[in-house]
Amino acid sequence: MCPPDIDTLHVAREFADHWDSMSFGLPPTILIVDDDPVVRSLMRDTLEDQGYQVEEASDGVEACQVCNAVVPSLLIVDAMMPNMDGFELCQELRRQPATRHAPILMAIGPEDHSSIADAFDAGATDFIGKPLNWPILTHRIRYMLRGARTIDDLRQHQQRLHEAQEQEREQRERFAAALSNMSQGLCMFGADGGLIVANSRFHEMLQLPQAGSRPGQSMADMLRNSPLFASGAGTAMDSLIAGHVALTSLRDSATLTQEFADGRVFSITHEPMPNGGFVDTYTDVTQQRVAESRIAHMALHDPLTDLPNRLLFRQRLEFALHRVSRGEPCAVLFLDLDRFKDVNDTLGHPAGDGLLKEVTGRLRRILRQTDTVARLGGDEFAIIQSSVNHPEDATILAGRLLRELSEPYRIGGHQVIVSTSIGIAIAPEDGFDPDLLLKNADIALYQAKNDGRNRYRYFKPEMNAQMQARRELEIDLRNAVAANEFTLYFQPLVNLKAQKICGFEALLRWPHPVRGMVSPADFIPLAEEIGLIDEIGEWVLRTACRHAKTWPEPLKVSVNVSTVQFRRNNLIQAVTRALWESGLDAARLDVEITESVMVHDFDAALSVLHELKQIGVSITMDDFGTGYSSLGYLRSFPFDKIKIDQSFVKGLGTKSDCIAIIRAVTGLCDSLGIIATAEGVETAEQLTMLEAESCTEIQGYLIARPCPSQDVAALLENFSRVQRKDLFHDVAPVELTDLSNTRER
Repeated sequence: MCPPDIDTLHVAREFADHWDSMSFGLPPTILIVDDDPVVRSLMRDTLEDQGYQVEEASDGVEACQVCNAVVPSLLIVDAMMPNMDGFELCQELRRQPATRHAPILMAIGPEDHSSIADAFDAGATDFIGKPLNWPILTHRIRYMLRGARTIDDLRQHQQRLHEAQEQEREQRERFAAALSNMSQGLCMFGADGGLIVANSRFHEMLQLPQAGSRPGQSMADMLRNSPLFASGAGTAMDSLIAGHVALTSLRDSATLTQEFADGRVFSITHEPMPNGGFVDTYTDVTQQRVAESRIAHMALHDPLTDLPNRLLFRQRLEFALHRVSRGEPCAVLFLDLDRFKDVNDTLGHPAGDGLLKEVTGRLRRILRQTDTVARLGGDEFAIIQSSVNHPEDATILAGRLLRELSEPYRIGGHQVIVSTSIGIAIAPEDGFDPDLLLKNADIALYQAKNDGRNRYRYFKPEMNAQMQARRELEIDLRNAVAANEFTLYFQPLVNLKAQKICGFEALLRWPHPVRGMVSPADFIPLAEEIGLIDEIGEWVLRTACRHAKTWPEPLKVSVNVSTVQFRRNNLIQAVTRALWESGLDAARLDVEITESVMVHDFDAALSVLHELKQIGVSITMDDFGTGYSSLGYLRSFPFDKIKIDQSFVKGLGTKSDCIAIIRAVTGLCDSLGIIATAEGVETAEQLTMLEAESCTEIQGYLIARPCPSQDVAALLENFSRVQRKDLFHDVAPVELTDLSNTRER
């Protein structure tokens, strides 16, 4: 901190003389006048943290009204505001007796040099440039308040300090009261080196007890009463005291910066007095130092979670591997959140960020101080577990991570449940190079996900073969698209009121010549990842429409559209082309989407849905009730059908919340004129309960398993012969080779 521009002794004496005329014990009131509520809020938080009383006004007119009720100690005024700008406000305040001498700090825009002169002409006390530098702002406020409330007031009482001894004693009491309200710590010593006075802020900053200082005490003796100097008695602490004592012996102005064990940093300004004594002022510059170190911190830490980033993680892993060479093994755990993308797609990225922060908090509670956890990107985290004496140490940690990270989270009013998959590599067995060790942990993580997620796996050399298998699946998938190896199966939907089949859902199948029937759950995510989903999705649309055109009855055909496919710009063209090539009536095509397509870009999704409606196709919201369904979507777009997810149907009769959800959905659909379809119906009991809740349609193995298009005619004929009472008991669906354990899509 720069030395005061006037003799600090005079400041102290004048302040003590006039302190009895000031508001005793109350913090200064600062009026912020700015039309930007964000700036006012940030400034209020900063100033209140400094102990000030804060008032606000959005323009000059409102500021005048505030000043009529409360006379501020200082005003911070934005130069440019509507109604009455900062210059006009200054002029008005200088005309009013109550605010004629109030300090005014004018905020001037960058490079606006002409406004600086205008500000002073209008009556401003000082100016500060925008954008605001918070440390400079707080120091300038302190200086201005001291100049306005202390220096001028203290000057009026300087003469009285030289009067009789009794009067001097009374004035010292006032002086102590005045000093106790200063933002800086201040101590005054006489020519003999004995303490004259020290304010309460000085005691607070040095953590001195009430009896920690007394008149006549030397600087060294007083400092030894401070925990900052006594807590680690020895060479280091003696050095700190010696630095203070050396400062007091100087006969020139000087500044000393000292750092303490608790992390605080003080700037100490020394000012000799003409009579041989001196005044030292203490300013806490910790925040300034924190701001300076923040840039360095950000270079090595993740901005969202404040965890070490990949760079710092690698540095610490290199250090851990040095310890491994001395016989201290370590483990690297690579983990990510299962289906984290679903949270982003359904609740939005702010909710995803909130979840990552909550996960970070749990990770910090679980791990030891000697361990390191880092965020490598997205939902990927990595842990260095030090001092792994037995492989079971990593197993125990992984098990705890799985349990505690899978506990429910509360994010933005929603309950979110995610599981975790973990890959583990042990040094030195699985590698002695940081990159290799992390790569092997990543391979083990992939294995954990491939084995079903929500588990951990240790790295094994043979896992490389599994990674190769994924690459081979990708190659086969690309070849399958080129060779047109896919086929469609169709599962009927039954209208309960009409007691007849009202349509079919097209389900994609991949009969691989070597792998056999490949589950869509295995290749659809891969197709989305590598960019093949558009081509596959267009093929499904064209093929489904072409087959539906050949059916003996003009029934609807439902086609699922991938979220990734929906976000492309060619869905409308793909639907139009499929209808034109097949000659199918648009009213017979039903496009099924999940609500996740609405979350990513609501306005764009709504535009695409309206275009599909104009073509004439029906729109169904699939999997309703799972994830984070929003009734706002139903208000924003007239869906033709809602499909109740099979997980709720499966829970009928065993879980009370399932029937409650189904009742709510069917009631909502009835009110809005929307068809309610229940998926995954497999038992007569489920059917009975769905009929009781006025469900419109059902779909599931109780009716029939999916069948090839050539079997649709036989299925329709067989179904039409069944009496109502035996409708779902004696149906003999066409026997098919199918993925019976795979969720139908």
